[in-house]
Amino acid sequence: MVALLLTATGQIVAQDIITLKDGTDIKAKILEITPTELKYKKYNNLEGPTITILKSQVLIVRYENGENEVFNDSQKNTNNNDIHNSSYIHDYMKYSEYKNLYDKNKYIRQIGDPYSPSGCGWASFFIPGLGQAIADEWGRAAWIFIVNVGLGAVSVRAAYNYAYYGDNTSTLLLVASSFGRLVFDIWSIVDAVNVAKIKNMHSQELRARQTSSLNISMTPYLGFASCKDNSKQPVTGLSFNLSF
Repeated sequence: MVALLLTATGQIVAQDIITLKDGTDIKAKILEITPTELKYKKYNNLEGPTITILKSQVLIVRYENGENEVFNDSQKNTNNNDIHNSSYIHDYMKYSEYKNLYDKNKYIRQIGDPYSPSGCGWASFFIPGLGQAIADEWGRAAWIFIVNVGLGAVSVRAAYNYAYYGDNTSTLLLVASSFGRLVFDIWSIVDAVNVAKIKNMHSQELRARQTSSLNISMTPYLGFASCKDNSKQPVTGLSFNLSF
């Protein structure tokens, strides 16, 4: 019984998720990926036939080990006119999964965007990683902050060794660590701006999806209104129906 339970658990974990560009999710066990094709077996029928599909049909593959692979880098959403055609976007996708689906250079700010790119950039200027944290990318913010502190600690230690021991090697280390920290801090500022832009574009797309799901219809209305003398008078107008 325990062996069967362990086997079943292993099968649940060891599954890959193939997301097609039409939004279909396929639970599978991927066997081979060639330059043009993807071969897999259905997760619920591992003893069944091997299925082959074109890579051009695939958006993302989520492997059982947690890694993701995006197959449509050449088909990024470049502006809001593409929003209604991108049916493969899901609101549960992680930033690491959808960040390659947008071109940050095409970002146009809209009312309702949750993050300010300039605000996130300035935040990371004062504290590296703070802009990413403001954009709700806490993991990204943590390692940026840690790397910055680490480079700073190396610089301080090198300066201390040079001041008290006259170590020429420490001079080179001080210059290298200080320059590396400067470059890394500039990158973190740019990254904070880009993260905010991409997450805003994703938010715009989800909002557009919700808006496009609203159906408004208008039909003629004919009714009767009661008058003071208890007579009925015909009333005409328009009836609006809203569904979503």
